[in-house]
Amino acid sequence: MSQENTSWHHCGKCGEVYKAAKGSLCPACERTPLPSRKKLSVHTVEGSSTQVRKEFSPNLTSDVPAPGNLIRIGNHSEFVDSAAAPSRQSTERKRKKTYPLLKFMIGWCVAIILLAVLIKWKFSAPAPTVATAPPESTDSALTEARTQASENIDLFNQAYKSMQETTALLFETSAPETLAQYCRQRPRIASIIFNDGPKASLFKPESIQLADHNVIRPGGLPMIETIWKDDRGRMLEIVFAKEDDRWVVDWESYAKSSTLPWSVFQGAEGEEDGIFRMLVRERLVDQTYSDLQMSVVFYEPSFLRGGPLGLQTTDFLVDRKSRDGRLLTAALEARKNDKPLMGSIFPQADPPNTARVCVKIRRSIKNEQKVFTLVEVLACHWLGVDDPGVTLTDTP
Repeated sequence: MSQENTSWHHCGKCGEVYKAAKGSLCPACERTPLPSRKKLSVHTVEGSSTQVRKEFSPNLTSDVPAPGNLIRIGNHSEFVDSAAAPSRQSTERKRKKTYPLLKFMIGWCVAIILLAVLIKWKFSAPAPTVATAPPESTDSALTEARTQASENIDLFNQAYKSMQETTALLFETSAPETLAQYCRQRPRIASIIFNDGPKASLFKPESIQLADHNVIRPGGLPMIETIWKDDRGRMLEIVFAKEDDRWVVDWESYAKSSTLPWSVFQGAEGEEDGIFRMLVRERLVDQTYSDLQMSVVFYEPSFLRGGPLGLQTTDFLVDRKSRDGRLLTAALEARKNDKPLMGSIFPQADPPNTARVCVKIRRSIKNEQKVFTLVEVLACHWLGVDDPGVTLTDTP
């Protein structure tokens, strides 16, 4: 074989580089090499420690081995390693690829799970404990209220016929001694009726009917409040109490009884004490609510229910922490909060910001001038009973 017909070949199967004729088998693996490629030579570049592939140069030295002889490159393994290095680096780069969409989906699922757990914890938390009265106490109070209501109904049914008879007789006569027979027996009742006679005789209806009723128990005494309406639409308040198997009238509350009409008492001379059933109202409430004293005035009430106010007294200063001040405050607060004392139905028709009281007022002369002094607040109602209608504690 001539040298001109030989050339360098690279076996694509085993990687050997050899010089042989075209179409020859690889002398190393004895297999047909891959289709002809660019003829390359592997040699060491001066100044470099690694083998690199360079294009084949025909200017070979004359000491080339004989044709067919295998030329083995001692550092072939190093060449293979260096050639495979870029491939490994590419594989490593592929393996190091991140997956942002997958991470986002995982994070989103974790957030949803945490939110579901939080909602479940919040809405499944135990409700705050509310202090409630023991069942036995609640049942006892409810039973007592029902019993009281049942007793009130029975009491009214028993008294109804007697109250109708007494009411009819009350308007048939005007003599004080006769009227006293239909009223509760009180000290000086005839004298009291005599003083109030002219006022009470003004109401003489042709017909009258019961419009409303209510049971109260001032001081433990059962009494029945009644509201009557005549043929002219006028309304009247009468309180009944049982006495000697009869239901009779409480005259003081019926006539709004006082020692004298305020106009007469105010114009009289000399010193005198008087008892008056009046409506009280506090003056300058917004300006003096924090003061130690309260300023109050009293008004004569109308004989008819819901009638206009009568004459006004002078104003009085009352110590808020005194017994009188506490009674007046209790009466006014009950009226303001719509919680009538003793559960009465009468104050509903009274003018706003007023309360029913029974007071003792003194008229005296100082430096030739009349002076009026509030001696005592007797009660927070107009009934002819000695109970004040309000239970005060010892604390001022």
